Amino acid sequence: MERISASRSHPFFSKEQGLSCPWIATAPDMVLTNPLECGSAWQVRISTWLRETASQSSFKSRANLEISYAKGLQKLAVKFSKVLQSTQKKKLGKAIELEAIKPTHQVLSVHEKKRKSLDNEVENAANLVIGNWNQQIKAKKKLMVSTKKHEALSHLVESSKQTVTKKEKQKLLSKLKKSTEKLAKEDESYYQKNLAGCAARLKWENTLENCYQSILELEKERIKLLYNNLNQYTQHISVFGQTLTTCHTQIHCAISKIDVEKDIQALMEETAVLSTENKSEFLLTDYFEEDRNNAMNKERQESSLKSKLLRLQKDIEKALRDREGLERMLKSYSKDSTFPDAESQKITAALMDETNLKLDLLQANSYKLASVLAELEQRPQPSHPCSNSIFRWKEKQQTHSYVKISRPFLMKRLENVVSKISSGGQRLPSSSSTASGVVQIGSGLCKALYSFQARQDDELNLEKGDIVTIYRKQEEGWWFGSVNGKRGHFPAAYVEELPWDAGSPATQA
Repeated sequence: MERISASRSHPFFSKEQGLSCPWIATAPDMVLTNPLECGSAWQVRISTWLRETASQSSFKSRANLEISYAKGLQKLAVKFSKVLQSTQKKKLGKAIELEAIKPTHQVLSVHEKKRKSLDNEVENAANLVIGNWNQQIKAKKKLMVSTKKHEALSHLVESSKQTVTKKEKQKLLSKLKKSTEKLAKEDESYYQKNLAGCAARLKWENTLENCYQSILELEKERIKLLYNNLNQYTQHISVFGQTLTTCHTQIHCAISKIDVEKDIQALMEETAVLSTENKSEFLLTDYFEEDRNNAMNKERQESSLKSKLLRLQKDIEKALRDREGLERMLKSYSKDSTFPDAESQKITAALMDETNLKLDLLQANSYKLASVLAELEQRPQPSHPCSNSIFRWKEKQQTHSYVKISRPFLMKRLENVVSKISSGGQRLPSSSSTASGVVQIGSGLCKALYSFQARQDDELNLEKGDIVTIYRKQEEGWWFGSVNGKRGHFPAAYVEELPWDAGSPATQA
């Protein structure tokens, strides 16, 4: 057999190995015999090579298509992710709007209307107090003028008894009678206006207290609403996605530390300042008869003062009876806890407070008139705990008297509303009142360290721990004060004096 020599022009020879066919190139040492004898083998191998080449081309095209498809899927995934995040944010925003923003806006709108209504109530009550003061001053001026005219007419009648005719004398007596009736009417009107000042002041204080409670309830509702909004927000955030997990954890930790009751207590402490030193001011009645320099006859002056004192004494006795009845009611309430409800006890306590205030005001008026009468009759001046609490101020040609009565209570932010009203030029008394305490004119408080049994009628029984209101300190080691509605002397060594901001400020008169 002849060996076939490789030719560079033959299509199956490569440049280096002599073969260009890939499957021949894999066997360069292959020895070929006569091509005509192995033609069928060549056909099989060529067809195989063509099939493999076609298969590789198909795989490559398919791979390219899959790569393009994968890129398309990737782009769609990015777009879908963005759309999904946007949808979640929209859902969260919509949920916050529906569950937090709108309810909060509605509640705050209702609160704003209620606050305006409460402000109007306080303003109206304060205007009543200011109006009563103005009415008292006007009534006093009118009474003073009428009293002066009446005194001049009385002096004219007395001085002209021997010089006028009987007819003229009858005319003068008729004028004097009409003047007396007019004077009595104006006197009663002035007296009733002075008593009405007590009711106006109480209404103002009760309005302040009620408005404070209403504002406190509104603040509680607002705090609870915000707390619920935060809880709902955490629920939405918890499902929003892993990207906000850290923020959600921080918010959740902060909210878990929220104590609604503690926040409400902090709100109450913030909006309430304990004050016992400020005292309420009440106008006292001032009469022409009290003027030391008037031209009134001394006997008529004394008679007029005595009649006014008698009227005051009757009202004082009535107030004392009312207070005793209320005390019995409160005692029966404390013994039988199942009978009265809380509202009844609150109403009774308010009536007790009003009665004690009225009693102190009547006693202050009585003491002032009794002091003038004692000076006219040249008797020793009477003593009373309120003697150091009565003050006077001059306005043009008149002098006004007022008494300062301790009414310690929790001063509210609502008092700012009244301050704005009083800043308009009116002299509105500085308020210091209590919803549960009772009126008292005192100079301090003390606490009983030991029990003390009274040996005389003017002494005071003490139990250990009693809070006593001090009226007067005496050098002999005895003090004068009150506890549980009773007044009397007690040994100073048995008690410990308290600062104004210690102990319970609410003491009974």
